Amino acid sequence: MLSETEWVLERMRLYDLTRTHPTWSLRQYARQLGHDVKWVSKWLGRIKTASSVTMEVFKSKSRAPKTIYRRIEEKAKEIVCDLRQQLSLKFHRNAGAKTILWGLAEYLKGHPVTFPLPKSRSTITQILRERGWILPPRPVSHEPLELPAPMEEWEIDFAEIWLRDEGVFEFFVVVDRGTSRLVYIEGSAGYNTETTLEAMARLFILCGLPKRIRFDRDVRLWGAWTRDSYPSPFIRFLRVLGIIDVVCPPRRPDLKPFVERCIQTIKYEWFARQYPSSFSEAKALLEEFPYYYNDERPHQGKACGNRPPSVAFPNLPLLPQLPEKVRPDHWLKSVHGHIYRRRVNSNGTIQVDRHSYSIGTFYAKQPILVHVDAHERVFKLTSEGHKIKQLPILGLFNEMMSFWDYFRVIQTEARLVELHHAALWERRNDSL
Repeated sequence: MLSETEWVLERMRLYDLTRTHPTWSLRQYARQLGHDVKWVSKWLGRIKTASSVTMEVFKSKSRAPKTIYRRIEEKAKEIVCDLRQQLSLKFHRNAGAKTILWGLAEYLKGHPVTFPLPKSRSTITQILRERGWILPPRPVSHEPLELPAPMEEWEIDFAEIWLRDEGVFEFFVVVDRGTSRLVYIEGSAGYNTETTLEAMARLFILCGLPKRIRFDRDVRLWGAWTRDSYPSPFIRFLRVLGIIDVVCPPRRPDLKPFVERCIQTIKYEWFARQYPSSFSEAKALLEEFPYYYNDERPHQGKACGNRPPSVAFPNLPLLPQLPEKVRPDHWLKSVHGHIYRRRVNSNGTIQVDRHSYSIGTFYAKQPILVHVDAHERVFKLTSEGHKIKQLPILGLFNEMMSFWDYFRVIQTEARLVELHHAALWERRNDSL
């Protein structure tokens, strides 16, 4: 490391170079002297701004602090704490640093003091913390995530990118929660309620049936005809197949972190370096991504331990395949005992899913409760604790059905939900 005398000589050499070669760039000076460009820029600035070039110009400046901060006396701290209490009572809220600054200005008008009072909000906040008026933030407790068994629970989600030539390209992603493995991915110009069901059917044909599927409240998955907690066609489809649906609360993407992280990899690691401009290019890249994600890219999650998922889990369990026949009403057991709130229309009817039920104009505009009895397959209606009537649940089949016949039925229901949502959207726009 150079001494101060040697540094002074280097700065003088720089001054001589500027006089000999005034047209050189900063990089040329730095290369000639063997120093950094920032060092050259700093000392050239000091030399040029000096009124006269003397030996003092080439010496280092003192690194001692230019401002000596005064310590706040205990009396000043007591005044701040007293103002905190008084102003909080006066304004019926906890007085913060900004309010206390105003209070200090008012205090000085009637109480001249011989010691300095704090003038910054940060100093007042520090005093309040020191005296216990502001508690330190509670440490965030992190609970480690318990991973399920391999291929037991899947997370699904949608994402999209913008193609320069053809607009939006949307893709459907499925990731196994227990192994961080990309189970399935496909792309499309866009998904709706019906095409989402078709994508799920392709997924089940190729990969089998897991025990659980986790997803957010995307309207294509969770949205039903009446947009409440009544099971949507997608949820009914899963329950008929014996799959447990795990619906994440609103604004909680952290509850399905594996698929969210996979989507970030697709968008900002895979597509970002390829820049697809057309649908065909994006789809071709998407088909290559599973091998990269599962076999080449080391996954830093808890399950894989900085190894690719295929290396960490070379042997995966076989999953059940789609059944030949299903019970279309099997989902009804999952809502047994549930209660749905409805308000009777002016014509004396209520709507549950896409079916209307007649109650009577006597109850028009009144709220009622709809109790689901899955054993008797009826809705029991009550108003203010009194039973009104019970009605058979519409839309049930009461018999076994081949899977593909059932799939066409649930496809039709999904299409009707999509049309209903589109009609509501158009009606809302017309009313604006």
